[in-house]
Amino acid sequence: MKKFLIGLAAMASLTACGGNLCDDSQDVANDLYEKAEACGLTVTKPTDPTDAEIEACEEALEACSDSDKDKVDAWLSCVKDAEGCDDKTAAEQAAYGERIEKCSSELTGVSSACLFAN
Repeated sequence: MKKFLIGLAAMASLTACGGNLCDDSQDVANDLYEKAEACGLTVTKPTDPTDAEIEACEEALEACSDSDKDKVDAWLSCVKDAEGCDDKTAAEQAAYGERIEKCSSELTGVSSACLFAN
């Protein structure tokens, strides 16, 4: 579970590309960290991106179609909107992980060029 959430935090901060999606991905990574920590999971706090990372993210937008960007935006929204834990039990941690995992369906059909642009 912990590795899954750490992977999601990294993906949230690196997958989305361009414009507000870059900012949104950082916001989602921070929110994901806060919710995971509140669930009692040990995760690494995401760092603020460097100017070079922001620029690379924005340039990577060129590999993403409008449809891709809409799907990535829907995924980011789903992850951000996922309800956190009511307590720090293993059952709540698993339920939170499942809520986050369900969001991956939002990425169905995103071109590999967009997903791996970074």
